[in-house]
Amino acid sequence: MSAQEETQLVHRPVFLIPKDTGPMTIAQEFATAKYTLSKNQLKAWYLFIASMDENHVPEQSTTYVFDALRFADKLNIDARKARGMMVAEIFTKLSQNYIDLRSRGDDNGEQDIYHANFISELSYNRKTHILEVSIPPRLNQYLFNLREGTYLSMDIEDILALDTIVSMRLFIYLRNLDCLNIHELSIERFRSEIGIYPESSYKEFKRKVLTGSIEEIRNRTKYKDFFIDDDGGPGRKATTIVFGFTKQAIADTYFPNLAPALVKQLREKFSERILVLFSMACEEGFEPSYIKDNFDGIPEDRIVSNFHLVFDRITKDERMGKKKELDVYGRYFIAAVKQDWAGASHQTKTALKKGMARIENKQLEERMREVQEQEENQDRANFYLKHAKDYVAAMTLSDLLSFMKRNASQLDYLAGRRGFNREHACSRKKTYREYRLLTQVVLGKMMAGEIPTPKTNSLFE
Repeated sequence: MSAQEETQLVHRPVFLIPKDTGPMTIAQEFATAKYTLSKNQLKAWYLFIASMDENHVPEQSTTYVFDALRFADKLNIDARKARGMMVAEIFTKLSQNYIDLRSRGDDNGEQDIYHANFISELSYNRKTHILEVSIPPRLNQYLFNLREGTYLSMDIEDILALDTIVSMRLFIYLRNLDCLNIHELSIERFRSEIGIYPESSYKEFKRKVLTGSIEEIRNRTKYKDFFIDDDGGPGRKATTIVFGFTKQAIADTYFPNLAPALVKQLREKFSERILVLFSMACEEGFEPSYIKDNFDGIPEDRIVSNFHLVFDRITKDERMGKKKELDVYGRYFIAAVKQDWAGASHQTKTALKKGMARIENKQLEERMREVQEQEENQDRANFYLKHAKDYVAAMTLSDLLSFMKRNASQLDYLAGRRGFNREHACSRKKTYREYRLLTQVVLGKMMAGEIPTPKTNSLFE
């Protein structure tokens, strides 16, 4: 590990010992952790985590036993080669990777340290092709929380189909946001959390990471309509990305009610600050469709200063109880810019300064709203996870048997080759994988609205 990486880790939370960590947080940590793995090692590690429930040995909480040839099939290793041995070698190399997390030093230079290899013990039998893997207890707990709190297992086939590390990490990160109904975020937050090429410019990042990954995800997974767009344009710096895994339209940030063609035209013509200004003016009767070519060739400072004068007039009219119809003010915005009211009244400098302050305040409000939405989404994820666990705990035996019968196919699918053990599920012991699978199904149905979240003391009314 380089000195730079160690410095970065000092400032990161010790995420291997999670305390009620929500699905979004734990998925972000997983997708952006600074692994030094090859493509095949990363795929094998993902596949291992996704199939933990299926290969877990209940009596040994940190030991997993699985068929190396089955893993070789999933990893597309050439059938003519010693495939089982090749899988064992991949896991041997994984065992050499480690996680080293340190807290900030105190006054005496003392630090909390957590250091663990990915794999603590490994054995492979060439006759049976059985691979036995043991992992450290704390790492084991983190990975179980990951399995419970994210959608990794559901998309493992798509993840394995991808061909580059950056596309795999991007896919996992955005799929988890997608499952939490988050489809828009600032480029600053996106790049900070994805952690790929952090020192490059956005233009270079887009060329090196996004362009190729978008094409790869479309071509190799079931998400043929996957997209990532930004709000950049000629002479305008991009600040926000919007992404989706389907063609479903996502409302524009500033103009959710305008026709897409008009929004596209506005974004091509005007900078971010002017779009913010227009969005505020829309609340006061301004119609962007009226612009047409009226503002062509007019400096943006002139638009800002004259829009401020109209906002100022609206405020004064409102204060005096003489506010006009909205369409009147809508025409004022156009006339003020075309006739340069600010210049004619020698107020350009003052109006520009106040107009810029108005825009900055609006942008600050939007950033605060974004932060609040992120917190609310995290709270939402934690809320559903808590109630999913409560729902499972509160089921009577009759409720549980009925639930397992209704959702048998989904539970059996998640359980894999070993099948879903109904007796283990009925015991509701948290050490059994069946408890985690039940919770996972309930969580998914709650977030989809198929199971109502409790509004009373009873979960089953």
